Amino acid sequence: MLSPELKRLLQVLQWETKKKFSSTRQGLLTMSERGRGFDFKEVRNYQFGDDTRYIDWNVTSRTGELYTKEFYVERDASIIIFYDRSGSLNGIKQTASFQIALFLSLFHIKMGNRILLISFSEDQSNSAKWLKTETDVFSTFANLTKQSAGDGTDYSKAYQYAFKLYPKFAVSYWISDFINFSDYTEKNKVPKLWEPIGIWIKDELDSIKFPFWLRMFQEISEEKVSFRSKENTYTKDLKAAKSFFGVNLVQINPTTKLSNQILPLFKSKRNG
Repeated sequence: MLSPELKRLLQVLQWETKKKFSSTRQGLLTMSERGRGFDFKEVRNYQFGDDTRYIDWNVTSRTGELYTKEFYVERDASIIIFYDRSGSLNGIKQTASFQIALFLSLFHIKMGNRILLISFSEDQSNSAKWLKTETDVFSTFANLTKQSAGDGTDYSKAYQYAFKLYPKFAVSYWISDFINFSDYTEKNKVPKLWEPIGIWIKDELDSIKFPFWLRMFQEISEEKVSFRSKENTYTKDLKAAKSFFGVNLVQINPTTKLSNQILPLFKSKRNG
């Protein structure tokens, strides 16, 4: 499901980031610590030094080996991934956005973090379940491939839905082509409760300035294509995205190698 180039990058980053990052509020890459938290994480083999109070005696009695319960603690990062499923993200753009969303989910799972995936268009669909294992991730993304794309994009509805599920600090990725994003930011005062990272899936047609006579016949990357449109909102949307995400905005060309383009997400430490 994950492309070979991103599989290789996942292996490299998993090794490198384990050495470099450990804080939940510094940088995008956060580590988990074992300890007693509020949410159950998994049952694993007991290791020397583990708190004996959390030995799982049921599993231990069945297997004959010591097992202990592990919980999510405050140093585990909560990751929210907003995945645009609108009709304008089709073809190679859709493939790129799917691969990046899957890559980020697998990466953070391997780092010990947990994922809340919000797939959205005019209506978002989500199981309201935290993804905590690779099995969760692959199962969820397999189901996504069976969903049809929506007509438009409702950033506000997706944000409000996620906020109801998790009104606490988190790192949030927005994977989209950000069509009409300027309209959203103008009409909504969005509090930056979460550290926002924007991943803009570019459409080459957006940045090409066609002459007027040709513009009447071009297929523009609006949500609903209209041959009567003389311009799209690319310039305004890009300005709005740069203002909202700041240095945390990365533009992705879906026609070139993805692994090189997403590296800026992992090379620098950003303060939340």
